[in-house]
Amino acid sequence: MSGRTGRTTAIRGTFVAYLVALTIGTHWPKLQIEGPVERPDLWIHFAAYGGLCVLGAASAWFGPALSRRNVLATAAITGVWSVVDEVTQGIPVLHRHVSLLDALANLGGVALATGALLVLGSAKPAGGSSR
Repeated sequence: MSGRTGRTTAIRGTFVAYLVALTIGTHWPKLQIEGPVERPDLWIHFAAYGGLCVLGAASAWFGPALSRRNVLATAAITGVWSVVDEVTQGIPVLHRHVSLLDALANLGGVALATGALLVLGSAKPAGGSSR
């Protein structure tokens, strides 16, 4: 296994583990989060889904990690997943609730991560050459 293939496999494994942990965390029955600010869960949603988008893009499922195609495809899938994840919290046995603010925080994290990834992907390499 080459270094690049091994690194991609490790990143993809990390992405899958993160996705599973995030899904379990967002569906844990009766989970309550307290914090020093009002609605700390919104900040957690924002960061968690931004992180998922970054890890998804780094996994390079749709081309080179910072390519426009890979970043936009990852953003679309992550955005849809974040909404599906929020809606499925309404399953009665979970004793959770569906929140528009949570969904918007999820999508905000995806949007910020996508913008940052697109900026990074459009940066010229050091020395000005653009192979």
